[in-house]
Amino acid sequence: MPDPETSRPLDFPAVAGVVLCCALWGGNAVAVKFAVPDIPPFGCAALRFLLALPMVALVCRASGQPMWVGRNHFGLIVAHAMISVLQIGTFNWGTSLSLAGRSSVFINVHPLVVAPLSWIVLGERMGPRGIVGLVAASLGVAVLLGTDQPTGGSRLGDTIILLSGAIFGAQTIAQKRTFPVIPPATLLFAQYVLAIPMFLAYSAAFEGFETYRFTPGAIWGVLFQGVMVSGVCFSIWMMLLGRYQANRIASFAFLTPLFGVAFGSLFRGEALRWELVAAGALVGTGIFLVARDRVEHREGPALALPGEDAP
Repeated sequence: MPDPETSRPLDFPAVAGVVLCCALWGGNAVAVKFAVPDIPPFGCAALRFLLALPMVALVCRASGQPMWVGRNHFGLIVAHAMISVLQIGTFNWGTSLSLAGRSSVFINVHPLVVAPLSWIVLGERMGPRGIVGLVAASLGVAVLLGTDQPTGGSRLGDTIILLSGAIFGAQTIAQKRTFPVIPPATLLFAQYVLAIPMFLAYSAAFEGFETYRFTPGAIWGVLFQGVMVSGVCFSIWMMLLGRYQANRIASFAFLTPLFGVAFGSLFRGEALRWELVAAGALVGTGIFLVARDRVEHREGPALALPGEDAP
């Protein structure tokens, strides 16, 4: 029987909260573009996680979830931290070489990885609607890759972001396998604690702390990523998951790439080229169809931990 506490229909506050999360996630690539010219990609990620850590700790306390794990699960935390460093690091690096709108579209290709892996690894079925969604998302990527590169972007940057999206998809499956033994808030807090020194060690060795310049744009960008994306989004998302069915919430995730494209144009002055709009719409449609397919088959939502780069 469904839990009455989480089976209520989405009301206006719930919809507003979900849309706000999608908008903040959509703005993440824009914030990275403001930050990375002055704070290098892996250093930027370290500061983002450092800012988010107190808010995640508060959520752990408020939800009654522990802030650490037993020794028998420490290896899992190390593995998740390493995956997180790889995923966020490649996202920031790729975005620094690409455009915010394109980055928002490419990072949201994770359903192309999550849905097939869920079928293979978790035994979760995928129906015709989900397959159509995967085709739509694939077409969106193809449209964007098949057109001329706009000024300020690069094929290398696009490729690195696609790699990050693929890692993000695999990370989602790994998280779903881990949640039965480590609660979500605990997992996020613990992997942040371990990921921060990993980011800083890489940055010290390959980027150099002397390259950091705390300009107004860089500070704004890092604050948005750490406080709004990894902090506020996490708090709102956990609250929503405690009151409403996760599948209903996941159906709104299609808005994220659309917000990303719009914010790239609004705040970065990026041209709203037809292929960017079409790709955002196709990838968004793909996310929606895959999410609805999972509702139809009564599967759990393919949601990564809030505070990562996409819902």
